[in-house]
Amino acid sequence: MEKPETVVYKFGGSVLDCTSNIQKVAELIKNEHDSDKRIVVIVSALKGKTDELLKMAQELSGNSDSSSDLDSLLSMGERTSARLMCIALKTLGVEAVLIDPENEQWPILTDDNYGNANPDLELTKLRVKKSLVPLLEEKKVPVICGFLGKDKKGRVTTLGRGGSDLTAVLLGKCLGTNSVILVKDVSGIKSGDPKKVGDSNTVKALDTIETKLLSASGAKVIQSKALQYKSDDSVIRVVGINEGKITDDGTVITGKSIPDLEISILDKPVQLVTIIGDNVTEPKLLSTFFEDIYKQKIEVVGATLESWCIMLLVVDDPQTTPFNVIHEIINKKGIGKSATCYDNLNLIFVKGQDFVKIPGIISKITDPLTKNRINVYSFLPTASSIKILVHSNDGERTLKLVKESFGLS
Repeated sequence: MEKPETVVYKFGGSVLDCTSNIQKVAELIKNEHDSDKRIVVIVSALKGKTDELLKMAQELSGNSDSSSDLDSLLSMGERTSARLMCIALKTLGVEAVLIDPENEQWPILTDDNYGNANPDLELTKLRVKKSLVPLLEEKKVPVICGFLGKDKKGRVTTLGRGGSDLTAVLLGKCLGTNSVILVKDVSGIKSGDPKKVGDSNTVKALDTIETKLLSASGAKVIQSKALQYKSDDSVIRVVGINEGKITDDGTVITGKSIPDLEISILDKPVQLVTIIGDNVTEPKLLSTFFEDIYKQKIEVVGATLESWCIMLLVVDDPQTTPFNVIHEIINKKGIGKSATCYDNLNLIFVKGQDFVKIPGIISKITDPLTKNRINVYSFLPTASSIKILVHSNDGERTLKLVKESFGLS
């Protein structure tokens, strides 16, 4: 007999904003459960509840430092949602089981990084196998508080903003399911923030890298840290609710999991080309300039623009002689006044989650390089990655020092 499909549903606070909407969600869950699926339900706090609790705590304490007490307080939002959802489901005849951190069946164990805790994947897998799988085999519906974990001392932790997404993706991985569905108040990920642009379209499909870049750059689509726990062959769907049914469209996210932090070196030497002049950023000239570079098969791995200069990172290929070609192009097109080039450079990549939200991230990279007297030719930070350019004589040493600074071997 074929094993029933297990589906993890996560319902955001935006769709749990009143009792009538909670009832609609409960009816939807019942319909899915009646179709012989094994259903796991993750709930966020009621809309605005976490912000309300955080504001009150800050007003009373005078600061916003993360602590076990604050995490315990913030957990009340999800605990309330889970209890209300269980009441609604039981009223419909569904055998719902409340799973919150006070419950012996609680599955998610984390470190003690309060406010942004990291799950212990192996321990969580063991807990899921012991506590959740038997409930599903008995055709019960676990209703689990999103956003929360417990450290090894039994204290409540929170998983960072948007942590209910992490809860759903993590439990999907531990249960071996291929389907994690994130239900929000909009039908999928949009081409632009509907609150900022007049007409946005639903993006039908994204891979994990594209999703991570959107999330790290400010789009509220999915917590970027959640992508670290995605199974490579699983599918995440971001959908909305319409007339009491989950929409069939939405956005499908596929691809491999994204490491929380990745530090690597480009396996090719690069050149740093600088072009100066008062016309270098004129749109028409820029357009033809990059078009010509593309035609000449020059591989650009980074670029910055100023009102008076263009700086390009290009792969140093003896076959294409990129600097000579670029110099010829700018002379022919009348772009800028002069160009110069540093050769024999290595490019180090530091790729991670939401760097803009990590104070001190720059000094963590530059301090060990300064201490070891390594000259940095260029430093290009973005929301989710940092590029470091050093001489090829210092490339491997730089890679080692940066990895050590982040505690990576």
